[in-house]
Amino acid sequence: MPLKGYEKDFLIHLVKTGAIKFGTFKLKSGRISPYFINIAAAMNTGVDALKIADAYVAKIVELGTDFDYIHGAAYKGIPLSALVAVRLSEVHQIDKRWGYDRKEKKAHGVPAEELIIGDLRDGDTVLIVDDVITTGATKAEAWSKLTVVRKVRPKGILVAVDREELSDDDKELLEATNLRMYSILKITEIFDFLLNKEIEGGVYVDEKVNKDFEEYFGKHGRKC
Repeated sequence: MPLKGYEKDFLIHLVKTGAIKFGTFKLKSGRISPYFINIAAAMNTGVDALKIADAYVAKIVELGTDFDYIHGAAYKGIPLSALVAVRLSEVHQIDKRWGYDRKEKKAHGVPAEELIIGDLRDGDTVLIVDDVITTGATKAEAWSKLTVVRKVRPKGILVAVDREELSDDDKELLEATNLRMYSILKITEIFDFLLNKEIEGGVYVDEKVNKDFEEYFGKHGRKC
């Protein structure tokens, strides 16, 4: 299926800002990947940050705005949650509360903010925003912090890029917590779109880069 306009603009922005790179990269998991994604690189200026936020907002409007609270998973999700809340309000006149979690429990200050910063309320339906998803464990952990603080329901998790590497165990973990996963782009869509395509005078995914990806994806990919 061809990319929609906002998806294409989003991908080209990732490429032009170097937020997605192609080569040889060692991931936190220890895997050697032929690409690397760092959404922060696409948000270095106000204008760039708005482009990222607007892509998230476009996807959210497609999914439906039947949620109460936007949660930014620390750390990349923190600016995303604020920006998305602002753009939903400015562009669509949809006002949502937002907040984020701490990586470590705060030992001082307001007790209610030991784990979560924001006006999270009992009964809220929550949309989590983050940069990428590789495993289900980190997303389930983010959700568990919310459920410790309040009685909440999940709308789901929205990420910029799905690496399409979730194992069966990861999927079961997300299903056990009723967490649905959504993405603006899937990694296979990115490579399909960029293959031999010239962007501002350069080809980022040629036959060799694509072959390296196919070999990697053949080992680790879990395309649905």
